[in-house]
Amino acid sequence: MKTSLKLRDYHQYEFSKREWIVVLTQAVGILLFFSWFFYRSLLAVLPLAPLGWLWVRYVKKQKGEKRRQELTEQFKECILSVSASLQAGYAVENAFLESREDMRSLYGEDSMIYEELEILRRGLVINVALEELLLDFGVRSGCEEILQFGQMFSIAKRGGGSLSEMIRASANLISQRIEARQEVQTMLAGRRMEQNVMRLMPFGITAYISVTYSEYFQPLYHDLSGVGIMTLCLVLYLLALLLGEKIFQNIWSQMEGQERKEKLAAMAQTGILGKMARLGRRTYTFLRAHRLCPYGGEKLRKHLEILYPEENREELLEKYYGGKMGLSFLILLLGFFFSLCLLLKGGSEGQEQLPLTILGMSVASSVGVFFLMDKDLEDQVKKRREWLRLGYPDLVHGLALYLVSGMTIRAAFGRLGKSNELAAYAFREMQAGVSEQTAYEHFGKRAGPREYVKLSTLLCQNLKKGSSTLLSRLEEEAIMAADGRIQSGKRLGEEAETKLLIPMVMLLSMVMLMIMIPAFSMMGA
Repeated sequence: MKTSLKLRDYHQYEFSKREWIVVLTQAVGILLFFSWFFYRSLLAVLPLAPLGWLWVRYVKKQKGEKRRQELTEQFKECILSVSASLQAGYAVENAFLESREDMRSLYGEDSMIYEELEILRRGLVINVALEELLLDFGVRSGCEEILQFGQMFSIAKRGGGSLSEMIRASANLISQRIEARQEVQTMLAGRRMEQNVMRLMPFGITAYISVTYSEYFQPLYHDLSGVGIMTLCLVLYLLALLLGEKIFQNIWSQMEGQERKEKLAAMAQTGILGKMARLGRRTYTFLRAHRLCPYGGEKLRKHLEILYPEENREELLEKYYGGKMGLSFLILLLGFFFSLCLLLKGGSEGQEQLPLTILGMSVASSVGVFFLMDKDLEDQVKKRREWLRLGYPDLVHGLALYLVSGMTIRAAFGRLGKSNELAAYAFREMQAGVSEQTAYEHFGKRAGPREYVKLSTLLCQNLKKGSSTLLSRLEEEAIMAADGRIQSGKRLGEEAETKLLIPMVMLLSMVMLMIMIPAFSMMGA
């Protein structure tokens, strides 16, 4: 066992000396391989050096994420052990100390959870409160489950809640979340393996051709045109790598319920765009005053309320239509300007219709932009509802855990509001004097997906009838939500398979470019 332990910050991963040697060796190997494959020159290592730095950053990020996942899984086993000790009659502090031996048997003394439990033991020896130690661990861990557990333990300890019941429920719900995450990771692992194989295919194909005909790729090296072609191939390969990783990151962020907030399609407030937007807003105000509402006003009103529930309804609609009309006016203005310039300049014979053609295209473009922005808004609403469905399991898990810790539903919404926009809005409504039942009804309607409507109905029924089974029903709902997340993961995996065709096509284009250029060169010779 180490004689001294420092408090780890799991947000940042620090390489050990051995890991530095390994990762730097990998980076140098990648640089040397790319220099030889794309340029057949060691001098290319210098301009390609940033790729080695990017590789080090990528490895550090991957190792950090893997470490946090391992810590979460170890923490799950820890609180399961604590729950068993509490059922056997141990005090909560002694239950955590007893779990040290279980973690040592399960993971060893060098494991992260054993070191954290040793820090906890030393803190208890000098009379630091257990809830403070757990909160500190949660903040340093970078793991939502551990931080949430520390917060709920602190609430239950201060509020006199049942610690044994809270820890038992926490262990079960965290286990469900981890199992659902592991299911999704397993499903995406196949897609990632296919992507990795495709990344190696260009090198395998070119190696086969080089073995059978060693001089085939000679035209691609040691002259300016060849360097340009291979640089283009390198760019295609790197873009394919980045795009593939981006697709996987987007899928995982969706599964974790991380919303990508869409910006309102409105114009800037300065420059010519701002002037056009203000002109558009005045035009919309005039039309509304004369009861000539633009197309789709009521439908767009609902979409804007879903995306931006806290803003004033009429001002939001005016801002949106001002942006649409302003952009359409700008396109018309530019089309009219170019058409007028061509008319004044005078064209050669046979080009008399060009100004009218440009003007007609600008009119069609402005009308198309006006209506296509409505379609873009609908797409934003669909994306938001999908994000809400994917984030629903975490919301139900959090609500159930806060209730177990002894909080009221209203207070739980206040806590959830720190990470959930809908819960925050419902809590602010209650603070403004709206009744709890009305706020919960608005919560379900504002979200849209039926899962949220079902949850709001469950909460309203609890207020009316005072049901004592709310917690058990929420735990059942959390289990169903976890199953739904797995199904969503399968669907996102299928969508990823389609999206990953794009980097595959880019890799294929790179291979075709490397094969066709020497072939044409030989034909020309």
